[in-house]
Amino acid sequence: MKIAHVVTYISPDGAFGGPVRVALGQAEALAERGHDVTVYAAAPPALAGTSFQDGYTLKTFPARRVAPGGGFAAMAAPQLTKALKTDAASFDVAHIHLARDLVTIPAARQFRKAGVPYVVQPHGMIDASDNPLAKPLDAFATKSLLRDAKAVLTLTDREVEDITGIEPAARTAPISNGIRVGELVPYDDREDVVLFLARLHPRKRPLVFVEMARALKQTLPSTKFVLAGPDEGEGPAVRTAIADAGMGDRLEWIGAVSPDQTEALLASARAYVLPSFGEVFPMTILESLRVGTPVVTTDSLGIAPDCERFGSAHITDGSPDQLAASVASVLTLAGVATRLRAGGVCFLRETLYRGLVPTTLETLYVEQVRAIA
Repeated sequence: MKIAHVVTYISPDGAFGGPVRVALGQAEALAERGHDVTVYAAAPPALAGTSFQDGYTLKTFPARRVAPGGGFAAMAAPQLTKALKTDAASFDVAHIHLARDLVTIPAARQFRKAGVPYVVQPHGMIDASDNPLAKPLDAFATKSLLRDAKAVLTLTDREVEDITGIEPAARTAPISNGIRVGELVPYDDREDVVLFLARLHPRKRPLVFVEMARALKQTLPSTKFVLAGPDEGEGPAVRTAIADAGMGDRLEWIGAVSPDQTEALLASARAYVLPSFGEVFPMTILESLRVGTPVVTTDSLGIAPDCERFGSAHITDGSPDQLAASVASVLTLAGVATRLRAGGVCFLRETLYRGLVPTTLETLYVEQVRAIA
């Protein structure tokens, strides 16, 4: 089949996070199965263009900010929309990694207009938002796109509730974020580092990570605490909090890291801490489990119940005190890290093995193509 994927934004610093890694991973896996796959995305203007990688074609178009602030929601890619006016009809099926933004919504509308069956995968980005702009945008575009999609691919029961709360007629279907499972990276000789790897955005709660580090200042006197990720609004506050902590080079923000460096960074740490609130399925948690880095996170994540069921992560209420206690147990109590590493492998192999995902998508795509044949 000829398959299109659309994701909001691709950049060297990996600023758009998990949805990009998922989209590109799916494109690679589908290409391995013999499909003709093209990925469309916005990108920094100087880097826009067409390339061929990992078996698929990547077409990126200059990103343009249409309003100050607003993050990725205020970003558009008019040339991408224009290209799809010509390209859309040539595809058998489209897979839109849909967000409330001005890149993926116009793209989905182009495929719908061209009569191409499409599925959407929101990655938790279309939720029961209290943003005052969400309801008008949903009424204007999101609801009808969800309703007309052949399937809305959801990661958790919570996401199903959010999607059907916005559009009751949406046809939800379960999907997992597939990930390759191999040998765990050795643990005993790692650096004494606790890592935060995410955008510095309020939802990710980097300031809570800094508070947690301060709480462990005396308990773990040789441990270093590192924040890695691009600024998405919390950068100035994080810099101030780090200075106020008075921990010197034991607490630092190293800025954005490129996607091809994230695995090595995760594999070098003794613990990964993600204090996020209300996310569905953070890819950095799965990537940490894959390299055998113990995870500490919060009970507000959609993935939390599965992590508890497999014993693959320490789940906390998200407070600095509970996060600190969990990190201290991972780094100081015998057997804790070993048990978490084993639980992570079990979780990945039983539920998230990447080989299952392209098969699921392929079956779904074929059903939609046959339905209009």
